[in-house]
Amino acid sequence: MTRSVMPIAAPLYPPPPYEFRRARQTWVVYEADPASIARLLPDGVAVDSGDGDVAVCAAWACHYPVSTFGPYLEAYVVVRVVVGDERFWYQPVIVTDAEAPMAAGREVWGYGKKLAHLTWSGQDAGGPGTEQLVMTVDRPAGVRLMALSMAPDRLIDGPELMDLETAELLPTLSHRVLPGLVDELVAVDVRPKAHRGADGRLELWRGRGHVELNGTAADPWHAFRPSRVLDAFSACTDFVLPEGRVVPRAPTDSTTEE
Repeated sequence: MTRSVMPIAAPLYPPPPYEFRRARQTWVVYEADPASIARLLPDGVAVDSGDGDVAVCAAWACHYPVSTFGPYLEAYVVVRVVVGDERFWYQPVIVTDAEAPMAAGREVWGYGKKLAHLTWSGQDAGGPGTEQLVMTVDRPAGVRLMALSMAPDRLIDGPELMDLETAELLPTLSHRVLPGLVDELVAVDVRPKAHRGADGRLELWRGRGHVELNGTAADPWHAFRPSRVLDAFSACTDFVLPEGRVVPRAPTDSTTEE
């Protein structure tokens, strides 16, 4: 999927690979109303409701102290979806507080990144160790889109995390659009490596989470409001963000040959 998208005389970020080190990512998994989400999905993408009539979502709060794009904060929501026979976490809304990752996200992968005002209680403390981690997202300043909190209760091991359905590692899906030129789904499969403490245990935490989502005319985060929280996690990892792959969509009735 390699393509040149950067202006030659005004680059904001270098070519891949895109490296991240000591990334602190906290996420709360929850159920939401699939009807309010369906209208915000691209053609060919459907909510993966499983055996019930709910959408499974996750709200993420991220602090990236060292990366190819420099240090920055980021927050987003993902919803579990299906495209044909494949399952993904689709990312409909995402914000950051830095220009380079905002531009790269939109240009390379088609993420709907926007600049926003973000705060994170663990930014100076370095992660779990206080009563709770809290991230707030305002856009514009003073207009709250998200408030996420997570109280880390205990460390868990890798096998336990991988066995948890609510922590399922699926590729992240985005929708890349250049009017009249490109309209495609892009999947990115990130495989993070968790840091280990002095005792050899992985820095993977499980605890209690809470998410509040609000919307504006320009940012419909309210469509993803939780109806029931399922789980909450926090991790310190290193990873590489790949360029991704184009995901074919199932043919619609208008394109299927009779």
